[in-house]
Amino acid sequence: MSPTRPSPEIVVVGHLSRDLLVSPEITRESLGGGTAYAMLAPAVGAKGAGIVSCVGHDFEQEYIDILKKSGLDLTGLKTRGPHSTRFVNIYDSAGNRTQRVEAVAPRLTADYYSKQHLRSRVFHFCPLTAGELDLSCLEQAHASGALVSLDVQGYLRAIEGDQVVPREWEERDDILGYVDLLKFDSQELKTAYGDVPKASAVEQITISGPRMVIVTRDRRGSIIFTRDSRIDIPLVLADKFVDSTGCGDTYTIGFLLEYMRTGDIRRAGLFGATCASYNLETVGPYNMPTRKQVESRMESYLHL
Repeated sequence: MSPTRPSPEIVVVGHLSRDLLVSPEITRESLGGGTAYAMLAPAVGAKGAGIVSCVGHDFEQEYIDILKKSGLDLTGLKTRGPHSTRFVNIYDSAGNRTQRVEAVAPRLTADYYSKQHLRSRVFHFCPLTAGELDLSCLEQAHASGALVSLDVQGYLRAIEGDQVVPREWEERDDILGYVDLLKFDSQELKTAYGDVPKASAVEQITISGPRMVIVTRDRRGSIIFTRDSRIDIPLVLADKFVDSTGCGDTYTIGFLLEYMRTGDIRRAGLFGATCASYNLETVGPYNMPTRKQVESRMESYLHL
C-alpha cells in the first residue's frame, strides 16, 4: 500500500500556457500562465505546493519535466483534448504589450481537485481568460476553509477572434463571497470599478467579502488594503530588467506564503515584491529565487 501523499501548503489553479514571446530583441517559446509561477513555492521552502490545470496533447513534455523537477505536485494537472491554451505576447520597443490567443484549453471544474488539494491552507486562482474557471472551483476551495486568493486579470479580458480585449467583470457579484484576497494592478482596478478613488473601490470590495486587496502599481510599488488599514510597499529594485511577464503572479504567491508563515502583512508584501524583482531578471517562470536570496535582498527594505 503506497503512503498517502501529504497535503500541499498552497494550490495554484488556472490554465498553463504555451507562450510565444516576441520583442524587438528576441522571439522565444516559453512555459506561461500564472500557474507556472507556482514553481516559486518550493523554491522558497513551501511545505508542499501543487497546481490544478488542464493542457492539451500538444503540451511539451519539456514543460512537464520542468514543473515536476521544481518540486510541484502535478496530480491536479490533466490532459484533455488536442490543444493547450496558447498566448502570443508581442512587445514593442517601449515595452507595451499586445496579445493574441491561438487556442484555449477546456474549462476547469472542481472535479480536478483531490482530497489532498482540499486540505491545503491556501488556494490561489489565476485564470488567463474569463471562461476558464467553473464557479464550483471557487465554491469548493472556500468550503474547504482555506484562504482563497484571486488574481482578477483573466476576468477582465475577452477574446474576440484571436485578439485579447478588455471586458467588464460580469461575474463579480457571484464570486466575491468566496474570496479572501483580491489582486489587481492599477488599470485592472479602474476597469473593474470605474474611475473612483482606490479607497472607495476597496470599500466596495471588502463589503462583499474579501478582507485584503493588493494593488500593484508598476514602478510605484504596491498597496495592500485591509478593511481598516492601508500598507504601502515600495518597489524592490532588480539587478537588471529582462521581462515583466509573471511579476504579479510571483508577487502574490510570495505574499501568500509569507503571510501564512508570519501573519505580518507588511513583511509579506515586501517578500512578494522581492520575489517579483527576481522575476524581472529572467524570461519565463525559471530560475526562481531561494528563500535565502529573497530575505537577503529585502533586508534593507524592512527598515525603511
